[in-house]
Amino acid sequence: MNKRLLSVSAVVFLLFLAIWAAVAAGAANAIDQRLLQLFGAWGWLDRFTVLGNNYTIGIFSIILLLFLWFRKRDYYGMVLVLAAVGGGYGLNTFIKDLVGRARPPFAQGVHGFSFPSGHAMVGSIYLLLIAYFLSKEVKKASQRRVIFFVFGLFALLTGLSRLSLQVHYPSDVLAGFLLGIAYLFACISVYQFFVVEWIRAKQREHSKDG
Repeated sequence: MNKRLLSVSAVVFLLFLAIWAAVAAGAANAIDQRLLQLFGAWGWLDRFTVLGNNYTIGIFSIILLLFLWFRKRDYYGMVLVLAAVGGGYGLNTFIKDLVGRARPPFAQGVHGFSFPSGHAMVGSIYLLLIAYFLSKEVKKASQRRVIFFVFGLFALLTGLSRLSLQVHYPSDVLAGFLLGIAYLFACISVYQFFVVEWIRAKQREHSKDG
């Protein structure tokens, strides 16, 4: 297992739990209201919400699966995509039902509970997952940093668009980011473990044949 990724995942998950506790205790209500009013004037963010809807996530996840299947023959990677994106949806729905937080009063035409934001959580998962696999296709560290910066920015804007649309509280979006990153890092750590073990198994086979 990648101990660094797991450590970051654990720390970020603890931060998520702290946000959850603050929401449950009502300690986040005042700042949520103030920030929600602030973001209500940032209408230019609205357009980025399309990056986090089900159709967009589904299309890009399928494209990534096809790339890993036909181009890379990375079957563990395909499992990672399914587990991270599909599992992210399931985890988000489970916690939303568990917390049962109502949407902001201004939310129009949006159903379901509010905490944590699915756009922020699953949007972060699939966008950073694309960045992760794209970064493997370049050699320079500077190029990898640019890839993660661009897709990380898209993830950030996707989450913030839910505030400009007034369909989530800021604590919902922050919690979505944190839980998404924690879950994704844990999934990638498991994926890397199996890839390393697969490589070691292949090397043992070659050494026996030799």
